[in-house]
Amino acid sequence: MSSRRSTGRRRRRRATDSADKWKNKLWLDIKSPDYIDEKILGITPTSDLETVVGRTVKISLMDLTNSFKDLNYQLIFRISEVRGNTARTEFFGQELSRDFRRSQIRNHRSQIEGIYNLKLNDNSKVRVKTFVVTPMRAHSSIKKAIRDEVGSKLEELCSEMNFPAFVNKLITYELTNELRPIAEDMFPIKILEISKVKVITFPDGIDFEPEFEAEGEIEEEPEVEAEVEAT
Repeated sequence: MSSRRSTGRRRRRRATDSADKWKNKLWLDIKSPDYIDEKILGITPTSDLETVVGRTVKISLMDLTNSFKDLNYQLIFRISEVRGNTARTEFFGQELSRDFRRSQIRNHRSQIEGIYNLKLNDNSKVRVKTFVVTPMRAHSSIKKAIRDEVGSKLEELCSEMNFPAFVNKLITYELTNELRPIAEDMFPIKILEISKVKVITFPDGIDFEPEFEAEGEIEEEPEVEAEVEAT
């Protein structure tokens, strides 16, 4: 009997200690950057402010725009500094849902993916991956031409934009809309999306560097050219 009572006391003590730990934590509002309207992205607890910087926050683009059409995109932010009770972030990347991409693949279609390292006019650098689907099979020469022309257009557009402009054109689909006609001039296009973005270097003036592979190294995510059979 005494053993059971002792076990019960230990459990209650652990529960109390756990509750006290959460009660003593400081809760911070996580805000998007000022170039995305400084919206509240969520909250995060901490007992040590120095551990907050560098944390990653992922949200659906729909949470930012309140538009259902944005459900398939996920935005990634990284906390760059803490001011008072607010954790401020920088845009760190974007990803298109893998389920959405898979749903677009059919036996009679081709998919074309390209990966591009791009430099903006404020010395920031981003890695962009594009996802193109054609309504019919395309020859390998057509795939290469689309990939090359889309890459050239991206380089041209990015050379004329700073980092905040790039992020806003990305999440409002302006960038995608400027790329689509380039591909359609060469072959019918069913889908053209920017499927992934990662920040390699932040612009001048932002004293916060992303944890990322060295410039010039392409992440091991191959450009998919093979047709994928539908299940």
